[in-house]
Amino acid sequence: MKSLHNLAMKNILALAIASTTATASAAFDDMGTNYTTDPQRYHVWNQALKPIELVNSILCFTGQFKANNFVNAGPYIALADETACFKDEGNSDASAQSAGSSNTPAYVKVIVEATRGDGPTDPVIVKVWMPEMGGGGEDESSSIRFKSVISKGASEENPFGSFTFNFAMFDSFAAGNSQGGGEIKTIDIPNKIGFTFFENELGEEHTSSKSASVVMSADRSSGIALTSNESSGGGGDGGGGGGGDSSQANAFGLAFNASNVLLQTADSYANLPYKDGNDGSGTESCLNRTAFDETVGRYDLYHAADGSRVELNSGLAFKYDSDDDSTFDSFGHVGYWGVWSEKPDALVNGATIKVETPGTQTSVDYTIIKAPGRLIKNTVQELVLSEAHGIEFSYWSQDAQQRNFNNWIVQYLTTAADSVEVDGFYKTAGSQNGDQGPMVMELDAPELIVLTDHESLHMNSQQLGGNIQFTEGNDSLTFFKQEFINGSETTSLFVDGPAALVCIDRCPVGTLGEEELASWDSVYSPRVTDLDNVIMFTIDNDGENPLALIRDSNDEVVKYADGITQTSLQQSHSPNAWGVRSGRMVTPDVYAELTNVWDIHNSSKVTVFYEWETGLNDFNKTTSIKDSNGVIQTFDKPIQITYTHTDATDRSGDAKTFNNKLFMLNYGGSGNLWGIPGTQSDDGRYNPVFNIADGTLIGSDNEYVVKAREVEGTMQAADDSQCELLALTEPDAPVPTGITGDADIGEMPVVTSAPAVIGGVIQTPQE
Repeated sequence: MKSLHNLAMKNILALAIASTTATASAAFDDMGTNYTTDPQRYHVWNQALKPIELVNSILCFTGQFKANNFVNAGPYIALADETACFKDEGNSDASAQSAGSSNTPAYVKVIVEATRGDGPTDPVIVKVWMPEMGGGGEDESSSIRFKSVISKGASEENPFGSFTFNFAMFDSFAAGNSQGGGEIKTIDIPNKIGFTFFENELGEEHTSSKSASVVMSADRSSGIALTSNESSGGGGDGGGGGGGDSSQANAFGLAFNASNVLLQTADSYANLPYKDGNDGSGTESCLNRTAFDETVGRYDLYHAADGSRVELNSGLAFKYDSDDDSTFDSFGHVGYWGVWSEKPDALVNGATIKVETPGTQTSVDYTIIKAPGRLIKNTVQELVLSEAHGIEFSYWSQDAQQRNFNNWIVQYLTTAADSVEVDGFYKTAGSQNGDQGPMVMELDAPELIVLTDHESLHMNSQQLGGNIQFTEGNDSLTFFKQEFINGSETTSLFVDGPAALVCIDRCPVGTLGEEELASWDSVYSPRVTDLDNVIMFTIDNDGENPLALIRDSNDEVVKYADGITQTSLQQSHSPNAWGVRSGRMVTPDVYAELTNVWDIHNSSKVTVFYEWETGLNDFNKTTSIKDSNGVIQTFDKPIQITYTHTDATDRSGDAKTFNNKLFMLNYGGSGNLWGIPGTQSDDGRYNPVFNIADGTLIGSDNEYVVKAREVEGTMQAADDSQCELLALTEPDAPVPTGITGDADIGEMPVVTSAPAVIGGVIQTPQE
């Protein structure tokens, strides 16, 4: 179960220790543009802040509801994007700027009701029902109720405002089995601002609790904060610990002034160094409150010509009939990356969906088109081998499995720089999946990958955006700008109706059963050796099998056969559990220009080619929608940009080993820029390996400009003498040991109208 405390966002305690709220480092073009006026949020990370990440998760998640826009408007539905507030610490691709592998939003349906009395001082009361949170199915999800009473909104003088916030988690509303709950309360102390927090989680195998008290002066120049994270039983995240190892600490104390932060850690509150009679097991350190190491969590792109924000059409919300009773009772969202729906098994090929027009009671019907795979258009980009030095690649081969690796780590090494015998691609390490995520095992010595003439090496590089191909004999490797074909390409691929595709290398045999999927090479026909014996495929955006690739010789759809499951693939030890991808396919006009089979990898002759991917996973398939006239609807694909990072474009001014290195960046709108590799720090958190400076121009014609929207600062160490004037004491607001309020908000209202808010964007205009 993903409980709310696993979500992540800006740390509310950062307001206690960040010296200022950062703004854009420099104006771009005229004042008043989106670039200059869009706020830049700055937060501070420290291990002491980890116990209250739940506070930040709640504020991130509930901020998407836009409840202040619907006060006294009655209950409404919001679809909140879980991925926008969720950070998977076990995944190096988790940060927004490096996450291209999971772009489909994980929406959660929420019922919200905001009310306020007629009196000028009456509070706003927000009630929230979340019937299913967690996305793992009924057995792994939670039902959650929120209740917030807001007396004063946040202001520059008091960024916390005045509120109480209670939540309660259950197995389900019907069962009512408690999984815990929590409370956030702002303090009411003259000339002071801050909050207290308590949360407890009740699991089958473990229980945990988090608590905090944060109290600071009204001008935020000084303050005291205590935080704690305790757990018992297996599976908790608090850990035991103690001693002097701060990575195992459960209790933290911070005292800060305008310049520095005194940090104390221990295994419990009782053992913090400032406590009388403590046993000396805690530790103490001094940090600089004005010097930070910065990382960027989210960027936006702006048009360089006028500073306006780059906007993308992300998709449409819809309703559909989930139980075939002619009532459109469930909700979904369709966009470039595919479909999210409440009950995905009910959203079958050919199903009718209704898209309601915002602000009206009218709707338009569309038809779902599902294909068992997806056709990927690749536009070739080249990188000369001399510039490949220093880029990390991954590569799968059977000998990796024989040596208990999931993948090889590969680098291009040279005799001049690396003292190897010949220039070439070398295996330098192997990757294994461990309990804490991927582990890299260095080889004793690099091992050259030996290729025959014209043989192709297929690799992957996060830095270059995915698939990489090198053909022996070439002086460059190729990487690709990719986009998914959705059937709307009536002026290009489908200009004459069904599209013919010519395959030479790795041509799928057709429908793939257990026998074909048993090994890597049995899913493909033998390699084509001359241009007179190529293998033909056809794909149509209409007809009996829309958007499905069909092999002409046997009229079979290239897909996994009915009855194949992940379980059956695992039992047969199939190497194709994650899907199958064809080699390069080209249109007949490109094929006509080839003089031999090796030309398929000649980037001067083949600048655009197609690949077919199929499998059991949603990401191996295509979902589109068409209107009543049969016109397939389009959504904006991510903007792909080849970008060279330099010292001048690095946020710190020092690009280190990434100076003059090429990267493939993708921008999906709304702060979603990815393509920067991530690395894991000592405390298990993933961060980008570099950060782009505000005002950096990117794009083939420098048509875009970059600005960070969320920046995280980590305080640098300071000399202990700088904290001599700081002393840690008990905060004026005691650390809570339980919950004083409740989230008893009654039965969840029945709402049948379309979602009013999706991913924080209001769909229905409010008067």
